[in-house]
Amino acid sequence: MKRYPKYSYTPPVNGYPEWNNNPDIFQLNRRTLTADHMPFDSEQAALKSEKEQSNRYLSLSGEWDFYWVKNPSEKLDSFYQPDYDPSAFKPITVPSHWQLEGYDYPQYSNTTYPWVEHEDIKAPFAPTNYNPVGHYRKTITLSDDFMNEPVYFRLEGVESAFYLWINGDFVGYSEDTFTASEFDVTPYLQAGENLFALEVYRWSDASWLEDQDFWRLSGIFRDLYLYRQPVVHIDNTFIKPELDEHYQNGMFNIDVTLRNYSDEKRTVTCLVNLYDGDVPVFDAPLEKTVTISEGTETVTLQSAVDAPKKWSAEHPYLYTVTVSLKEPEKDVYVSEKHLAGFRTFELKDGLMKINGERIVFKGVNRHEFHYDVGRAVTKEYMLEDILTMKRANINAVRTSHYPNHPYWYHLCDVYGLYVIDEVNLETHGSWYYGQQTLEDTVPGSRPEWTENVLDRAESMLERDKNHPSIIIYSLGNESFGGDNFIKMHDYFKAKDPSRLVHYEGVFHYRDSEKASDVESTMYISPEGIKQYAESDAPNKKPYILCEYSHAMGNSLGNFNQYQDLFYQYDILQGGFIWDFKDQALQHYSADGTPFLAYGGDFGESPHDGNFSGNGIVFADGRPTPKLAEVKRQYQPVQFTLVDTVKGEMTLENRFLFTNLKDYSLRFDWLVDGDIVKTETTTVDCAPGEQITVTFDPTLPEHMKESYHINVSMRYQEATAFAAKGDCVAYDQFGLPHQLMPVVREIIETDMSPLSVSETAETMVIQNEAIAITLSTETGLITELSRNGQNILTSPVKPNFWRAMTDNDRGNGLDKRSACFKDATDTMTLQSITCDTTKTAVNVTITHRYKALLDSETSLHLNIRADGTIAMDYRFTPNRALPEIPAVGLVFGLTKDYQTLDYLGRGPEESYIDRYTSQLFGHYTGHVKDQIVPYLKPQACGNKIDVRRINVTNNASDVIVTSETPFEVSVLPYRSDQLERATHHHLLPEVTETVMTVNACQMGIGGDDSWGQKTHPEFTLYPTHTYRLSATFIVAESSH
Repeated sequence: MKRYPKYSYTPPVNGYPEWNNNPDIFQLNRRTLTADHMPFDSEQAALKSEKEQSNRYLSLSGEWDFYWVKNPSEKLDSFYQPDYDPSAFKPITVPSHWQLEGYDYPQYSNTTYPWVEHEDIKAPFAPTNYNPVGHYRKTITLSDDFMNEPVYFRLEGVESAFYLWINGDFVGYSEDTFTASEFDVTPYLQAGENLFALEVYRWSDASWLEDQDFWRLSGIFRDLYLYRQPVVHIDNTFIKPELDEHYQNGMFNIDVTLRNYSDEKRTVTCLVNLYDGDVPVFDAPLEKTVTISEGTETVTLQSAVDAPKKWSAEHPYLYTVTVSLKEPEKDVYVSEKHLAGFRTFELKDGLMKINGERIVFKGVNRHEFHYDVGRAVTKEYMLEDILTMKRANINAVRTSHYPNHPYWYHLCDVYGLYVIDEVNLETHGSWYYGQQTLEDTVPGSRPEWTENVLDRAESMLERDKNHPSIIIYSLGNESFGGDNFIKMHDYFKAKDPSRLVHYEGVFHYRDSEKASDVESTMYISPEGIKQYAESDAPNKKPYILCEYSHAMGNSLGNFNQYQDLFYQYDILQGGFIWDFKDQALQHYSADGTPFLAYGGDFGESPHDGNFSGNGIVFADGRPTPKLAEVKRQYQPVQFTLVDTVKGEMTLENRFLFTNLKDYSLRFDWLVDGDIVKTETTTVDCAPGEQITVTFDPTLPEHMKESYHINVSMRYQEATAFAAKGDCVAYDQFGLPHQLMPVVREIIETDMSPLSVSETAETMVIQNEAIAITLSTETGLITELSRNGQNILTSPVKPNFWRAMTDNDRGNGLDKRSACFKDATDTMTLQSITCDTTKTAVNVTITHRYKALLDSETSLHLNIRADGTIAMDYRFTPNRALPEIPAVGLVFGLTKDYQTLDYLGRGPEESYIDRYTSQLFGHYTGHVKDQIVPYLKPQACGNKIDVRRINVTNNASDVIVTSETPFEVSVLPYRSDQLERATHHHLLPEVTETVMTVNACQMGIGGDDSWGQKTHPEFTLYPTHTYRLSATFIVAESSH
């Protein structure tokens, strides 16, 4: 083995350190990155082991010594020397972010660079007034094996820039937070103890390229390890399986780069095996013998493969590849294992196609994040994410906005997800919307940044190129345009033409049009993408929404409209929801109460508050109600009812490569929401085809109100991510029914007739069972008693409001429609009339609202002796009013009313623009569980299409029924309490159960969360009278 000299350091010529004002210096002595790999001593060992199990692997993760300073001017001199006294250092866990280990502070910012407000600098200068530095030290003992062979040190992720020393010698420097840095450390190691030292900077000039919408964190946050290689070893591989033009037969291609770490020529044979399971595909290994001089040489091998099993997200079939070396007349001395998939992704006939079929991306953007560890995610956390995605019918993920942990791509290969792999590049804070020229945009066309961004592209490609799941390279995110993007595009196309290149920024700067093979936009409305599809522009590119349906808080309204368009227009090929998981960090209040923190909760500034809460799952990985809507709309089977009388429906198979006979088809017949009959069968329906199936549309005669049939496709057997019987697709249809003829008898009640008594302030309508008190001053029902017990904690009031959602606040509804919030404060009683009959008391109450430009409400009550109250509530708005958040009634019940039983859509919340996942049925629940823990408290827990609801305290039931579907929520808080609380742990002590019965409320929207309004068809305009007709009953508990 040759002994190469140690690196000789020369400082930058401009007098600044590498991390400041030197964008063209992004590494010193760092190796060109290679594919993720690990050597083993034999092919058998490689086949049966994971890389961490190799005897050539040594992890440096674990406990390190750490010292933190707030400025570069305070950094420690000579801390990397073995004789330095480290007594002031404290232990820290690696991988981790030092902000989550008791140092510094996390900072969430969307587009604003985090040093703004503290330092007035321009690119490429890095902050110096506050720019913490972390000093890391770790001593390890190396065996003799590491003294006799080349050794490399690979750091998978360090934020944002670092210097490396070993045993006091300077080894190198690196930037680029999210792709690995690898150093040849052979010259620096010694027998016995070895001291590794890193000096890590929170920010550097490279931070101008890393302005992603995320928490700004620092430190060694991914794995780091040593691995040793033989003198002549496998340095890199590029595995390129291909399908022919008919997608039937394959060609296996592989480039193997060998390195001779000596100055003597060596002869070796490179052997490549391809395994289908445990069975070799080739009759004999592909092999080539070479005599290699010092340095590197690339060997290319190939072989035809007849009818290979193809890789897709539906069927992610993987072959195992081994690459081995042996010397003449000797056994294999080193071997590596890789996974490979045969698939073709291409732009053909103007569309993106996978294995010849038009693809629709049912995607999501994913930040690498966990509420407890930030971006220092473990394999277990990554597996949780991928299982959640697969169970929700998600078929694609965009690594927003940086290369993810290497293990993530392995999971995508194995479980089946199409991946847009994105370069670590976002400079959102360096430009503005509407900008016409490059101005001061980074990187733009500025030559000082060219090699830097090309290095990021190269590092990502080299590390990730062997993953079949990656089908598109993305040049970064929200960085405007410029020639540097065209150069990145050209690099990718030259190096790997098997994949397409994506960049959304060309939408803002068409001079860079050549930088993207596809048309990509963000947050365009359904109508907007329809216009693109129908436009007659020449040479239109296939279209994706790289970000859409901004899922902030209670959101994802009208999500179904996008999916309909993706299947109506071929050129619209899907999108990626923003985003997968709430970015919130575990934090603790002064009294030790744990809560999920967002921007500003650590005292940092600037910040963007709870704009980090955009997930379809919560920060702790639990599903939000939005996830159910995603699963429903991303499902691969479309059901259409053809004829309810004949019992006919069509099934459209939207799988590309899967026959529906692989699933079971189940029918459930429901009467008033309860299943009364179930049948299961199978159908033979090829991918992309439709089939008509029949079912029995009849049911036994029942004296019930609703009859439905649920249809679902279910897994016949357990899979890697789903249990047997789990649902993959479903729908529901109403059935025709005819009620049995009934003779309705008038039954005499033993209740006394109702009496009406009036004072100057009240009107009381009562008998021995029920008492209703109305205020003659306000016209509101103030008490409602059953058997002497008042169940109300607050009057029954008109309701025009909901606790504003993030989308509401983002589009200004809270300001535009503010007149509705406290409209009852300006309410004036116009009249109360009371009419008594033999069987009932009729009361009509009218109000006028000054805040609502003299709009009026009327409430007619038909109160019967058995306690039944028929209500007819009407709201006639002034047509000059803005949108109306909601129309209905709200009142408080005593807090012991904790159980609800209802007939309507469920089991989770639903809204008029987000309901397709929630089927009509009979559901029960608890009031405390109706609060959805969105990152910031807001409207939640709503149910639509409700016919009946019963809220009970096990002594009495409060029942609301209607022949006309209504909306209802039953929560432990009022809307003003939800709005005032910035976090859930700050909500007040529960004192009542708040029941809101609405005729309707606005949809929640979700095209974006900062401007686009709820769609007109889901908006309540002041154009007509709104009506709520329902029957209200307080009865003895049936529980």
